[in-house]
Amino acid sequence: MSQGKFINFNLPYKDGSGNYIPKLQQATAILDEATTLLKNGCTGVGIIYSANYNQTRIIQETYFAGNWNTHTTGINQAEVMIEMEARLGSAYQALQGKMHMLPITTMNAYAGDHPLPKWNIDVHTGVVTQDLDRIQRYLNCGWDVLGWQNQDTADDPNKPYAIGGAVAKMDPAVSVYVQNFLINLAAVYQ
Repeated sequence: MSQGKFINFNLPYKDGSGNYIPKLQQATAILDEATTLLKNGCTGVGIIYSANYNQTRIIQETYFAGNWNTHTTGINQAEVMIEMEARLGSAYQALQGKMHMLPITTMNAYAGDHPLPKWNIDVHTGVVTQDLDRIQRYLNCGWDVLGWQNQDTADDPNKPYAIGGAVAKMDPAVSVYVQNFLINLAAVYQ
């Protein structure tokens, strides 16, 4: 089995005029890219995204049980994932089980409109290390991985991936660790 590729995938959330791009349009762009990659012979396609610990846990439990619908909830990137899963249940059914969300845990939980207290750096680094190792295992199993970028990150050589912004406000040391790991994956898995 050949290894997969880590692909920088620029998915802006605003257009050139500053208008928000609909979540459905973003989700469709992901699914269309996955369709193309699968036609080109990869085993499956995953996309990295910022998740809280509860989302990560539910996603992994769902996939490990052999299911495809994680019933993800949340805001920002999660809203795109919600739209993506809705399409997996309809127009893109052929991608069920072949298109996975690959969460990177950016915060410990989310309660209503208020984040819960942050983890300390050691705990959070341990959690994201498991997430990043899981992404690398996907690559080693022949899956292509889309490294989500947007207009705020794609041109930043130190933080090219759209992970840990918005609500999460990751500790800078954890953010640097995640970005460096992903940059390395992009260099190794071409």
